[in-house]
Amino acid sequence: MRYTTIKVVALLAATAITVYANEGPCDIYARAKTPCVAAHSLTRALYSSYSGNLYQVRRADGQTKDIPVEEPGGFVKSSVQDDFCAGSKCTISIIYDQSSYKNDLKKSPPVYWLKEGAKEADANRAPIYISGRKAYGFYRDAWSATGYRNNNTKGVATGDEEESMYMVVDGRHYNDLCCFNYGNAETTGNDDGPGTMECIYFGSDKDWGGPGQGNGPWVAADLEDGVFKGNDAGWQWGKTHTTPWPNALSIEADYVTAMLKGPNDGTFKLKGGSAQKGKLNTMWDGPRKRGYSPRKLQGAIVLGNGGDGSDGGAGTFFEGCMTIGNPPDSIDDKVQANIVAAGYGSKIELKKPDPIEPFKDTLTIPGKIEAENYDKGGNGQGFLDTDIENENSLYREDNAGLDSAGDAIIYGWGYANDWLRYTIKVSKNDSLDITARVSSPSDSTFFSILVDDKDIAKIMVPNTSDWKNFETVTTTVPAITAGDHVLKIQIDKPYFNLDWIEFTAAKEKTALPQFSLRTNSSQIYSVYDVLGNRVTSFQASESSMQNIWDKARVDLPGGIYVIKTNSKTIRISNTK
Repeated sequence: MRYTTIKVVALLAATAITVYANEGPCDIYARAKTPCVAAHSLTRALYSSYSGNLYQVRRADGQTKDIPVEEPGGFVKSSVQDDFCAGSKCTISIIYDQSSYKNDLKKSPPVYWLKEGAKEADANRAPIYISGRKAYGFYRDAWSATGYRNNNTKGVATGDEEESMYMVVDGRHYNDLCCFNYGNAETTGNDDGPGTMECIYFGSDKDWGGPGQGNGPWVAADLEDGVFKGNDAGWQWGKTHTTPWPNALSIEADYVTAMLKGPNDGTFKLKGGSAQKGKLNTMWDGPRKRGYSPRKLQGAIVLGNGGDGSDGGAGTFFEGCMTIGNPPDSIDDKVQANIVAAGYGSKIELKKPDPIEPFKDTLTIPGKIEAENYDKGGNGQGFLDTDIENENSLYREDNAGLDSAGDAIIYGWGYANDWLRYTIKVSKNDSLDITARVSSPSDSTFFSILVDDKDIAKIMVPNTSDWKNFETVTTTVPAITAGDHVLKIQIDKPYFNLDWIEFTAAKEKTALPQFSLRTNSSQIYSVYDVLGNRVTSFQASESSMQNIWDKARVDLPGGIYVIKTNSKTIRISNTK
């Protein structure tokens, strides 16, 4: 198999994240006592109970139509728009607020840079798929005079009140001008000075805030008179400050989650990443520029423009929320997991959770477990697959990342913290040998075996030089209590292929590595711990290796180590 290059790092460690069925981001925020005061989406409900309309379109003849969700907590019923707008042009006339505050967004009234007010955006300009359904976004070109605003809101943070916000946008549609924003802006429609607005920005601006890492796009905060990736910014600031902000990573993804957190302690936090996979990276977590705290927020909501109506930004908006109060980072993780689970870009429907049960029969130990026979239940229950782009139906419909290698079905399209779940029945046993059939062209890859969520073994995968060159590796574990259990195979460090694992009664092990061929040629032996860290090395011939290892291991703690040369990989236990 092959792996494509993944440009967005920090993949989703979802084993520690509980996602409730059919919930929305605003349900998550509500449980944290930081409720949504604005919830705007053209693609889906942001509450599990929301059954109203997402937005309204206006046809060229002046007639309007509300675009609903398919069902409470569900996705947009875009066929209503398609039928209504067939043969005509439609614009987005209202983006409804799903929260109880009803902070709906309509085209901006006259503001400083939009003297005649804004225009409504083309409703058909940004078609996408989300969980197998067609949907649309708010598409904005630079200098198009489109944008949405509400200067008479309820519940939105004012003064120095705490808040947070996020938006999901098209990761390929942006520019370097000011400012494609979503968030808290001036009710006056003017630039009222530092700290009078707080919006999340997405684009490749440098003039207003300097560069980040790479060429962009970046997540930034429009706090007025600057697009901040850190604690300084301003008009033309980037002309003289060309050193990239160290944590402002470029985001290369089809769909992007951009997040801004606004506590009232003189700091702010920026996060961003792919809306299709993984956790968010923290791009800034530190102080505001002098003069920007305490804030003087006014509580308007703006989408697509600057606080004073600046019209240069470009982007495509799909959904966004604003809260009152600043939730903990754990809530950010759950919101991001919810966004990923929504299935942006997926032409395949992500089904509601199925019951968890064995794929065929309950697997027995001692015995062999074929990797592809993980439990039913779907993503997040029978398995965790954080890369929905690898969807296929090889062997089974709920494919966790399976591939073929010769006549075998193998598991390979997995990332760190992805896992497979198996319902097992264990017979009475003493210690057990675990043998795994694996392949990898990479060094230091490994995975864990867990029983009832307790780690019982780390399996080091040797470099077999090719994806389809398989070898077997064996380790020994203590007895597993007889009875019914749940076994998980969890990736610690990708990338490798796994065909099967087999549990057998443990055999006596030789404490030290033995070589069938002895030479007097000297070579370097590199020693790695189970996490793939190189801990030491020594030089020896094969005939003297055991004696030199005896000396080297005295300074190492007890545990499992892997010794590598150019031609061999040896797994060994260092007993103290």
